[in-house]
Amino acid sequence: MKIFKQLLIILVINFAGELISETLSEPLPGSIIGMLILLILLLTGLVKEKHIAETATFLLDNMPFFFIPAGVSVMVSYQFLDGHLAATISTIVLSTLFVMIVTGLVTQFLIKSKKDD
Repeated sequence: MKIFKQLLIILVINFAGELISETLSEPLPGSIIGMLILLILLLTGLVKEKHIAETATFLLDNMPFFFIPAGVSVMVSYQFLDGHLAATISTIVLSTLFVMIVTGLVTQFLIKSKKDD
């Protein structure tokens, strides 16, 4: 029952993000707004990490499984990529490099700030 309660917390926050996105016609996806809401709730202490820890760990451990639909949709709509192979590959490579660089810089910043404490 504990896992259902944790999942309900996460889903309600995600649903709130979707509602905000649809209501305000924001360019941000509802899932991103939901993650921002969750971050704010965690930082303010309104939601404690222990309230969602087990379900969040399960979701993170099984994250590759959730990318299967996206991969299948790319394979199904490959004809739209025809003729744009160079642009697609360069976008993938550049965005991957960007994410790796930003992740490394944020990690270094967090490690340095932890040492200063």
